[in-house]
Amino acid sequence: SLPHTVFPTLATMQMKHLLLLALSASSISSNTSFQLPARRVQTSKHLTQRKGIIFNLRGGETQTSTSLSSMIAPATEALSQALVSGTPLRAVGALYAVASLTVIPMTFIRQAYSFSVGYGLSVATMALALLSAFTFPDGNISLSPFKSSTTAILALNTFVYGARLFAYILAREQTVESKKKQFKDLDTKPCLQRIPLALGVSLLYAFMTSPALFALRGTVKAGSVFEKIQVFSTGVSVFGMILEAVADQHKYEVKRQSKDGDFAGPTTWSYKICRHPNYLGEILFWVGLFGAGSVSFGKSIVAWVGSVLGLSGILSIMLGASARLDKKQEEKYGGQASYDEWKKGVSYSVLPLLK
Repeated sequence: SLPHTVFPTLATMQMKHLLLLALSASSISSNTSFQLPARRVQTSKHLTQRKGIIFNLRGGETQTSTSLSSMIAPATEALSQALVSGTPLRAVGALYAVASLTVIPMTFIRQAYSFSVGYGLSVATMALALLSAFTFPDGNISLSPFKSSTTAILALNTFVYGARLFAYILAREQTVESKKKQFKDLDTKPCLQRIPLALGVSLLYAFMTSPALFALRGTVKAGSVFEKIQVFSTGVSVFGMILEAVADQHKYEVKRQSKDGDFAGPTTWSYKICRHPNYLGEILFWVGLFGAGSVSFGKSIVAWVGSVLGLSGILSIMLGASARLDKKQEEKYGGQASYDEWKKGVSYSVLPLLK
């Protein structure tokens, strides 16, 4: 596993901030008001009051704790303000900052982490930043994201998707020697020269995740067509996340037990639908996220352009990856009876009805 020091600074700041809020909540008396769901950002006054309560409970403030809090508070306040009430451009820029601060440290460890481990972790940290900003708008708990169970599920599903993907790719690299070697061989540039790559993919990840941002910022009328579209699209996104997780784990277990050079599948379960159901699940997740957020885009050019660029980018990547993997499998396993029979029976590469 990775040492604690390599985890992105912003994710650490967010978790520490959430811990401060949780500890302070336990110290507030029962007559403290429980505020619903006014979307206000945290102020330095609120943060200072809670910090004082927490450190008094622990025996008083120290110079180190004061310095740490003074650094965390302005950053989290600015981030929350940008996400909740900033202009669309500023809000997407805040997501980009979160993604960059996540991906760059990962890229320093391994260049390939920028589009693998860093990909999953950046989606998780962006979702965490959104949940934190909209759930703790003024230092008190707000149910703003949860007024609609649809937007709550969408935001939480985005976090689970990213966290699961991060853990899966990291575990696979650590347990499969061929993957470990493949990642190591991709370290072709010094650390500082990897930053442009990290910044580029981070922008794509921010665009891809931005529909979740606009879904939380906007509202849809109950019972309207837009609400039905959002509910359906969220369901598609959740289904895609589950399909990808199951297909990934299925393939991982089969590959671990197979002999090198012999085709072992998988050929059952979701691998009867198409040859790359994990890619299909990933596509469905992002298409569903886009659909759920699009009903809140309105006339925002930033929302439409950024989200369309993000979706088209990931679709292009996934369809290109499936084509390359088909070619690689044909070169490696072509002529083996088990592979030829499976490929003949499963004619779709990723999207059913599209060969």
